[in-house]
Amino acid sequence: MDVAAAIREGYTLPGAWYTDDSVFAEERRRIFHRTWQYAGPAAAVAEPGDFLTHRTGAVPLVVVRDTDGALNAFVNVCRHRGAEVVLAERGNRKTLQCHYHAWTYGLDGCLRAAPGEKEQVDFDRSEFSLVRVQAETWGPFLFVNPVAGAPPLAETLGELPAIVNASGLDFDGLQLRETAEYDTAANWKAIVDNQLECYHCPVAHPAFAALVDTDDYTTEEFPTFTVQRGRVRDSARGGDGPYRISAGVDESFYVFLWPNFALNVYPGPGNVSVNVFLPLEPGRTLARYHYYFADAVSDDDLAEFVGFIDQVQREDIVLVESVQRGLGSGFYDRGKLFAGREDALRYFQRLVAGALATGRR
Repeated sequence: MDVAAAIREGYTLPGAWYTDDSVFAEERRRIFHRTWQYAGPAAAVAEPGDFLTHRTGAVPLVVVRDTDGALNAFVNVCRHRGAEVVLAERGNRKTLQCHYHAWTYGLDGCLRAAPGEKEQVDFDRSEFSLVRVQAETWGPFLFVNPVAGAPPLAETLGELPAIVNASGLDFDGLQLRETAEYDTAANWKAIVDNQLECYHCPVAHPAFAALVDTDDYTTEEFPTFTVQRGRVRDSARGGDGPYRISAGVDESFYVFLWPNFALNVYPGPGNVSVNVFLPLEPGRTLARYHYYFADAVSDDDLAEFVGFIDQVQREDIVLVESVQRGLGSGFYDRGKLFAGREDALRYFQRLVAGALATGRR
């Protein structure tokens, strides 16, 4: 039975797809080098000269705000000998100068100067501009796509902006207030699988289960994303939850946007926590968390909330690293997903199988 057919019958992806080097390389080419992905806060590139670097799969990118206000994005690779042009994560520059031989590019990506160029015969700067890719913003978020001719971000987002707006969240009023990173010894798909079901929540996340009624959990599927919703327990609203819930968002919902972006809205003051899962190796993933809150949220409330999410994340790390060890044992072929409890997970695995070659086993 091929993988796509097995998933249609409720089986999981093969265990080998979480450990195999060739599958990982194919995922980079077919998924991470072809899709829109979250790169960071849009505020990082708000002013002329502001830049931010990011990596989609094996492709290093740099996004920069030009002096005319245009948002430009390029492959962060010097056209001379292939060094990364910009090493810093964020900053502000008038030009982009490679640290290797000082080839200097304008904020529009055009080569402006190369030491010794006048000594060369038939050297044409115009042939060596940085390779342009795409960058767009949605609310407080910056997205990139390494395919220059890809459809606009709006096609990937689909109905998602309307769903977020309908929640009552003042999306555009949120600011990045806190960040965290977790270097995790697990395949990126194992982490997403875990993100997309709460079947494990009553057992593994007692604090979360005290906040959200995990027996009243629903999943909606859209072409490029899923939305999971859970009813907030009355006891949590009454002050018995893991953090203080005051006025603000009344519902709790969790979005997964293909291929590696999660947007979580928890009850309480205006908040969005963003998780992005960056594959480093078949058995290693960097989970990056960005916490966006309204300015009115106090530092104490923010710290309490982030502490709660950190606790849940560390509980999840124990789970997914255990899964990765089991998948690497050689004694796991594929499992069976439970309808009604793991629907979003099955949806994700169907997208993975569809992105890779059909007929894989």
